[in-house]
Amino acid sequence: MISVDQAINDLIWAINSPSLIANEYLNSRQEIELHHERQPVKASDISREHFGEFLESVQDRRVGRYFERLILYWLVSVRQVEMVAHGLQIRDGSQTLGEIDFLFLDKRNLLNHWEVAVKFYLYDPHHFKNGSHYLGPNANDNFEAKTKRIFEHQLLQSQRDFQEVAVRRGFVKGRIFYPIEMAGEPTPLDNLAEDHSTGWWIRDSELDHLQRLNSMFRVREKPHWLDGGQPNEGALQMPNEFIKQLRGHFAHEGYPVYVSEYRLADDGMRESSCGFVVPDSWPNN
Repeated sequence: MISVDQAINDLIWAINSPSLIANEYLNSRQEIELHHERQPVKASDISREHFGEFLESVQDRRVGRYFERLILYWLVSVRQVEMVAHGLQIRDGSQTLGEIDFLFLDKRNLLNHWEVAVKFYLYDPHHFKNGSHYLGPNANDNFEAKTKRIFEHQLLQSQRDFQEVAVRRGFVKGRIFYPIEMAGEPTPLDNLAEDHSTGWWIRDSELDHLQRLNSMFRVREKPHWLDGGQPNEGALQMPNEFIKQLRGHFAHEGYPVYVSEYRLADDGMRESSCGFVVPDSWPNN
């Protein structure tokens, strides 16, 4: 069961957090004033009861699918656009060519095609895999390949059947995680937003680094990888027990773990940072 309170925080993060990419729009017919799309969403904009009913239909716990459902709710129930299609399969005869995430008419009656994604990439200056230093927790994924696919394939899928589309947008949120003690500057990327959200990453052999932080920790479970929230203190662990838990994980499992660090604030424990712990074999595992 998805927590409504956590999902509200996740939705606010999904809309208000900075874009992961610098150039979101493709081939708009005109220079369009987008100020109304930049307005932040507030908890008071969301009907808790209505949103809770909507969440009952959200069964897929994959982070990307969850993010897509949050954007659907925001577009239809908060921005109140006229949704034309969601998850529309594009076919050529019996062959499926792809899928369009969102087609909708905005308040100006302009047809929009959006492809949405939430992505998490770890910057590894020592590995250049599949043409990238910016690798996903599943290192077969990388920033350059994803943005290329959005702008050179996904957003072009509407050109044949929906020539009246006026706005094509890659709505991409997420974080870039940097080595916790990185030396030097990262390799620059043309399409990475300068103000992107960030975090840190370490290997399982470096877990003792967490001992030096005057903090508490918890593992972030899917699908709630978006907002760190304000968890019950019973869910938080001191560094010693947290490190023991993670070492137990890596003794049996080979996949990275997403974690949050919390510190005491005026209104309770608040997330101060987040990061990935990866096995020593990453990104070649």
